[in-house]
Amino acid sequence: MAKIAFTRTQLSNGLRVIVHEDLTTPLISCNIVYAAGSRDEQPHLTGMAHLMEHYMFCGSRHIADYDYHLQRTGAINNAYTTQDLTHYYITLPASNLETALWLESDRMLELAFDEEQLHIQQQVVMEEFKENFLNRPYGDLWLLFNDFMYEKHPYKWLPIGKELSHIEKVTMHDIKSFFHRYYVPNNAVLTLSGAIRANEAISLVEKWFGDIPAGASVEHLYPKEEWKDGQLKVVERDVPSDMLMTGRPMCSRLHPDYHACDLLSDLLGSGQSSLLYQEFITKRALFTDITAYITETFDTGLFVIGGRPAKGVSLQKAYNAVSEYLENLNFATPIAQNLTKVKNRVATVLLKSEIKIEERSSGLALAETLSCAENFEREKEYYETVTAEQLLRCAEKLFNLKGNTLFYST
Repeated sequence: MAKIAFTRTQLSNGLRVIVHEDLTTPLISCNIVYAAGSRDEQPHLTGMAHLMEHYMFCGSRHIADYDYHLQRTGAINNAYTTQDLTHYYITLPASNLETALWLESDRMLELAFDEEQLHIQQQVVMEEFKENFLNRPYGDLWLLFNDFMYEKHPYKWLPIGKELSHIEKVTMHDIKSFFHRYYVPNNAVLTLSGAIRANEAISLVEKWFGDIPAGASVEHLYPKEEWKDGQLKVVERDVPSDMLMTGRPMCSRLHPDYHACDLLSDLLGSGQSSLLYQEFITKRALFTDITAYITETFDTGLFVIGGRPAKGVSLQKAYNAVSEYLENLNFATPIAQNLTKVKNRVATVLLKSEIKIEERSSGLALAETLSCAENFEREKEYYETVTAEQLLRCAEKLFNLKGNTLFYST
């Protein structure tokens, strides 16, 4: 695939702009990422970033109905919140680009701040909390697990929030404070990808965003985590079967070992040919399912192994078996046989992410928010250059820790 060329500029108010020309499509994908996630919340008022995402669609200073104007263009739009950021995206015909820029610039400038709309969105988010995290089997698993794994860092809670009462007690003052602190041009990245020339795109962005005042400098500083290794927590719930979750701290997203840890998780626990599946399901029948994955956070993340023990196998027996396996793991032969396979799998996923204009625009925006847009295309190289020796070193570092484990018990 051809190199993903782009033009970068920065407005005087600090807004970073990335333009990727692709004249083969009649569309443009517009992405705005604010470096404002749940890690930027206070422990007594969690869920703010996600609530803010909802509230951004409730009208701005000059535009009462955001969705109405996009629907008239046939646009597709949505947003999501993570622990590290909030991402808004629109795909629409290139001839309607200024509609998107008009809408996005007006709500970056100032929201309508309507009390009734805030109350409505609080109810919507609280219902989402109940439906997805409280009223379904295993729904609160990650709420409990993150709270258990982290002591100080705000990754301790998820974007949905720590508890319903936090969302319920948000005031208009809280919303305004969060908006004016984080929803400022110098804390945002805007990407435009599609049927437009870079110079024209930059002129339009300057036209619509250039007069928005910069906010105060935003420093993303978080408490340093102090890990307590070897802890065990037992939680009883009315669920179909037991669940084992064990986690170990791993490097941040920009650490040189990040890609090796990601490949290690695939090697251990992605698919039926993975080492854990072969050992604990095919060979020993101790689990009905077992996986390994990483949390992919900007700051120190988690390397997680989770699974459901087979009928008649206790959580303690399952945990002991997994711990013993990891402590005595000999990667030499499995790595030689499987490293190329997992690299190829990742390469396929990354190549697919470059096919659609929406995914290219999104990838550039996210990479620029984390560090630099160039890293979007460099990801393939970072994975390809991981060696078996690096993988072994990361495995040794991770599995020399006992990890912290949650028994989610029936």
